[in-house]
Amino acid sequence: MRLAGLHGDGLITDPNTWRSLRSEWETGARDAGKDPADMPVMIEHFVVVGDAAEAREAAEQWRFIPNAFKQYFNIPDPAEIEARANADVPLDGLIGEWPATTDPAPHIAAIRALFDSGVSIVNVHSGQRDQERVIKFYASEVLPAFR
Repeated sequence: MRLAGLHGDGLITDPNTWRSLRSEWETGARDAGKDPADMPVMIEHFVVVGDAAEAREAAEQWRFIPNAFKQYFNIPDPAEIEARANADVPLDGLIGEWPATTDPAPHIAAIRALFDSGVSIVNVHSGQRDQERVIKFYASEVLPAFR
């Protein structure tokens, strides 16, 4: 994160990394003479619009993502990546990090918290099958809260 601040012109990361390592990124930016407040920060924010079963299915598909760029990026065999992710990433912990509900309030709160923490762009990522449902839900129930 410090190197990203030193050499980058912005940051793309996930909510956990942002929360835990933001200060390292900001320090790197300041050390390079940049103001981190003037640099864009984009967060990939996972969501599920649905029930616990839909959240579990999405988590099974995307359970590799927390370690994708830390441990798995150099593994050429997808089956090995899947095996490692199955061993390394508990589904319940992963699901617990995502808003997974049809109630818009938790979705809005999660995005608002990211913006309030200094994030400038929130990339909403839903790994569930019914993408149209997510798009319609966000268009009608979530995004209007940010106009």
